[in-house]
Amino acid sequence: LIQMSYSLIIPIYNEGTTLKRLLNELNELDERIEIILVNDGSNDETKSILDNQDSIKVIHNLENKGKGSSIIIGANYALNNNLILMDGDLEIDIKSIIPCINLYESKVKHVVVGSRWNDKSKTGININTVGNIIINYIFNILFKTDLEDILCCVKIINKRLLGSLNLKSERFSIEAEIMSKLAMIGTEIHEIDVVYNRRNSEQGKKLKISDSLSIIWTMIKIRFQ
Repeated sequence: LIQMSYSLIIPIYNEGTTLKRLLNELNELDERIEIILVNDGSNDETKSILDNQDSIKVIHNLENKGKGSSIIIGANYALNNNLILMDGDLEIDIKSIIPCINLYESKVKHVVVGSRWNDKSKTGININTVGNIIINYIFNILFKTDLEDILCCVKIINKRLLGSLNLKSERFSIEAEIMSKLAMIGTEIHEIDVVYNRRNSEQGKKLKISDSLSIIWTMIKIRFQ
C-alpha cells in the first residue's frame, strides 16, 4: 500500500500510436499518484488525444523543447514532494512503478532508479545495448560507483533534491546529468529491476548515436567542473 503522495512526470513526443494504451494503464495507478503528461510539441494526433483527458494534468509545449526541458517543466507543475520520472513509450511496464515506490518508501533520503538489464527484460544484444553498457562503464569509472543502468528513465526522487541539482540538459542527456550530479553529492542510489521491452527505430525509438556522445560529454563535464 502506497503511504506517500507522488507526481508522475512523463514527457510525450509523437506517441499517438501507443498513447491510448499508455493512458489506459496510467488510469489503473493508485489515486495518490498525480499524473503529469508533458506533450513536447508533438505534430501527430498526440495533442488531440490528450485534450480529451480530464483525469490527468496535461502540459503542451508549443514547440519541441526536448526530454530534459519537459521533465523540468513537469516538475515545476508537480503538487507532490516525491517525483516519479518515466518515459511515455511503454518500453518499461507501468506496473514496475509500484515495486519502485515500495523500495523508495522503505528507505530514507535516497533515490530509486530502475534497472533494465535483468532476467525479466526481453532484450537482445544490439547497438543500443552495447552503447548503454559502454556509457554505464564510463560512468562507474568517473564517479567510482557500482551502478547497473544509469540511463534508465525510471526514477523516484524528492522534488526539492531534483530542484537543487540545477539541471541544464534540454534533451536526452538529462538522465546522465541527474545521475552524475547525484553521484557528485554522494546521494544514496538504490536500483531495482524493471520489466523492459525495447522498441526499435521503426517503432519510434528516438535515441541516436549523437545523443550518446552528448551523454558522455555531460558526464565528463560534471565530473571535472
